[in-house]
Amino acid sequence: MTPEEFLERIKEKFDVEAHISENKMPHPRRRVWITVGKDEFKELMRLIKEIDQRAQFSIIIGEDRGDYLSAEYHLELFYEQEPSLSIIVSTSCSKEDPTLPTITDIFPSSLPYEREIQEFLGIFFEGIPDPRRLFLPDDFPEGIYPLRLDEKGIKPEMVKNAGHPYNLKKGGAQ
Repeated sequence: MTPEEFLERIKEKFDVEAHISENKMPHPRRRVWITVGKDEFKELMRLIKEIDQRAQFSIIIGEDRGDYLSAEYHLELFYEQEPSLSIIVSTSCSKEDPTLPTITDIFPSSLPYEREIQEFLGIFFEGIPDPRRLFLPDDFPEGIYPLRLDEKGIKPEMVKNAGHPYNLKKGGAQ
């Protein structure tokens, strides 16, 4: 399936923003980029799985975008063919309601990534089967998310010199 055919199939069922990009170096590669609202996100992911039952989930990249939080899901379709189809699906949520639906029932391998995004960015995945922390210690303060850029992020007084080889003075001067 070509990127154009794939995108046409998606646009038949969903009102999405989308484009196809091409990276030329070092290996030419075409990618389909789709942005969808969180209300249609899970159904879009189901359709992708219907289009290719063997679709492979790769990673979620979460980001604090200032006014909202975003999650970018990277997938590979038709990987048994050459070339495979690279898909990036982006969705977002407000900081006032930082929730997205889990896709662990569609792509079980997304579980550790959703857990990581929960603990580091504060996006909560509705229906996640295992919401426990993966990386932060149990005594890490609740409601603080290391990747947040707002008041819910790491505060300067929380940062300690953990053996950094340079002894920086206040203001960054040595």
